[in-house]
Amino acid sequence: MAKALQINPRDNVAVLLEEIRSGETVAVATGQEVLHIEARQGIAFGHKIALANLDADQPIIKYGEEIGRARTAIGAGDWIHLHNLYCRRGHEDRAE
Repeated sequence: MAKALQINPRDNVAVLLEEIRSGETVAVATGQEVLHIEARQGIAFGHKIALANLDADQPIIKYGEEIGRARTAIGAGDWIHLHNLYCRRGHEDRAE
């Protein structure tokens, strides 16, 4: 079973500790318990997996802080990366 780590209890994502395939069950250590989530895509080592369903524009929390927002709805077990996450930090003065 693949493994992932929730870094902060506030996080709605976990970091994969190994590469996983679509459909594989991921054991996520949260500090209090181990969650089991089915990966909806293949995800590379070190990338993020959603721990819960997220609505479009909902904050994505890692390290206990907002690192961006969901571009579209994201399901629990989805890979979170640049294709479905955006961050305005550092771009506030730019027009879209």
